[in-house]
Amino acid sequence: MSSNLAVGLDFDHTLGLDNQIERTVALAMLADFAREEGVAYDTAAAEKTIDGALESYRTGDVSVETGIAGFFERFVPVGNKIADRASDFRDAVIARVPEFVRARPETGALLAKLDEMGVRYALLTNGWSPLQEEKARLIEFRGPVYVSERIGVRKPHPDAFALLAKHFEVPVDELWYVGDDPQSDIAGAAALGITTVWYDEGGAYPEGVARPTHTIRSLAELPGILQGRLNEATNLAG
Repeated sequence: MSSNLAVGLDFDHTLGLDNQIERTVALAMLADFAREEGVAYDTAAAEKTIDGALESYRTGDVSVETGIAGFFERFVPVGNKIADRASDFRDAVIARVPEFVRARPETGALLAKLDEMGVRYALLTNGWSPLQEEKARLIEFRGPVYVSERIGVRKPHPDAFALLAKHFEVPVDELWYVGDDPQSDIAGAAALGITTVWYDEGGAYPEGVARPTHTIRSLAELPGILQGRLNEATNLAG
């Protein structure tokens, strides 16, 4: 069975969890770096600072290496060695992906059900490469994977979601997007007229942000909602 319906999916906190892999690796690398250079630093301050460093590149303000280099430099100011050490960050994170990244318990069943229903799907996620691709591989994601660093645009920019419509060759009224972030996932997709599904982890939805078309608290709820849309389309065609 096949359909024109197509679904874009977020990864982090939607299909899977990375259990703060970048934070853990950055702090471990800092500890090793400081020990090698004989530099004492405030570990409590480092734990408070790392989140801002990660946010600086997650929002697209700087590259991964620049964000991590700035973090290292604050606590181990040893000149030109910092850039070299920061350049190792990606490889260090990738090496530990199997240790940290986990699919949500319902993810495998969801993807199998989408295959059975003939609903095409793809991953659209903010982040850097190859980390996000490696996360997708680890959970055995079988669709295309679009990562902001590779495609050159980040959610919530409409161009990120327009790429999905172009990939699937469907009008936006046949495209759905599922994610946990009200601003980057839901508002971003809604701005293009995409049907949105908010994965609610128990938080309050913020005021003033475009409301989702549907809300789920488990990925297991999604196939039933999609089937309802397929049934509507069948009835209209009949």
